[in-house]
Amino acid sequence: MLMNQLFAILRNTLLQTVRQPIYGLIILVTLGSLAMSPAVTGWTLDDDNKLLRDLVLSALLLQGVFLAAFGASSVISVEIDDKTVLTVASKPVSRWLFILGKFCGVFLALLLAHYIGVLGMMMTLRHGVLQTASEKSDLTVIIAGPGVMLLVMLAAAAMNYLFDWRFLSSTVVMAAIGLSIGTVVLTFIDRKGQFRTYEITQDVPGIPENIDPEKDFKDIIIYRDLTEPGSPQKHGLLVRNEWLGPISDADREYLMELSDERAWRMNVDFLVIETRKTVTPQIAKAAILLVAVLGVLTSFAVMVSTRLSTAWTLMLTVVLLAAGLVSDYFLRPLIGSGGAWSIPAAIGYYALPNMQFFWLIDAISEDRVIPWSYLGNCFAYAGVYSLGMLGLGAALFETREVG
Repeated sequence: MLMNQLFAILRNTLLQTVRQPIYGLIILVTLGSLAMSPAVTGWTLDDDNKLLRDLVLSALLLQGVFLAAFGASSVISVEIDDKTVLTVASKPVSRWLFILGKFCGVFLALLLAHYIGVLGMMMTLRHGVLQTASEKSDLTVIIAGPGVMLLVMLAAAAMNYLFDWRFLSSTVVMAAIGLSIGTVVLTFIDRKGQFRTYEITQDVPGIPENIDPEKDFKDIIIYRDLTEPGSPQKHGLLVRNEWLGPISDADREYLMELSDERAWRMNVDFLVIETRKTVTPQIAKAAILLVAVLGVLTSFAVMVSTRLSTAWTLMLTVVLLAAGLVSDYFLRPLIGSGGAWSIPAAIGYYALPNMQFFWLIDAISEDRVIPWSYLGNCFAYAGVYSLGMLGLGAALFETREVG
């Protein structure tokens, strides 16, 4: 019985959120900003792609903030003001179940938007910044990204004209499908229109005689011997599969210790540097971790929406995000100072969600390998915080007059 009620509220909330014009508009603005990012970030004096990674992750985060605030307020505070919540309150549905169902519905809508944004982000990073005049645009990305979106919008307009479908919500659903297909195509096709090998290689004049590649490399790398038959000059490649991600510090030290030869150690270092330039696996982890941020922001927005209007919900959600990002810099140093602000700073620091835990762009910029265990700890932290916000929201809604 409870599960049926929860699913009914969840389904209604999900459809209600996705059909909101502001929902589709924010997604389209996010995709547009992602498409423009390579041109905007091409003016730095350093590696432009570092700024590009920062910008696209920030775009996804801002999308989540606005969607959480508008989504939560549209299904709670607006319903309370319009008295439409009475249709549920008059039925044998507990208010805590009502809040939980609203949260789950809004959160699933945010996951759909985040999924679409991540597809756009991956295409943007695949294209990258054209840092020299000799570099050419990635035509496959342009076709699979903006090209697909143009077809999607034309199809949504046709469906709106012929069958009276909602334009923005139809665009969102078809964009999720179209960009998914485009991403699958880009997974197998490179910039030149050829099949991708997903290998990072380093030319080496053979390997030290004391190394047995089959036993000593432990699937970290492989050695591909390219020496021609009868040639006295040895030649080969050290190969790292991109799907394995960057070579970690521990694996690097292990490979370095296999031989004392200077040439061997230099080649290992060159290969490690090249693997760490391929940041797609780490960026994917950063995007996944933003899902935890969405949970925290959505639970907070749902809690605030039980008492306040849309404008206040948006403002306080933005304040929560900003305060969580800077709490390490402003509040934490005051905790151990022993001054008058020590106790208030401690209360504020531990009450706010520490958003720095979820923001991995600094680690990516420093070529750090992010372990999956770290993501698990962050999701557990976000889950506990979200449950606390939902409990507080249920308590506030319990005493709210909705008649």
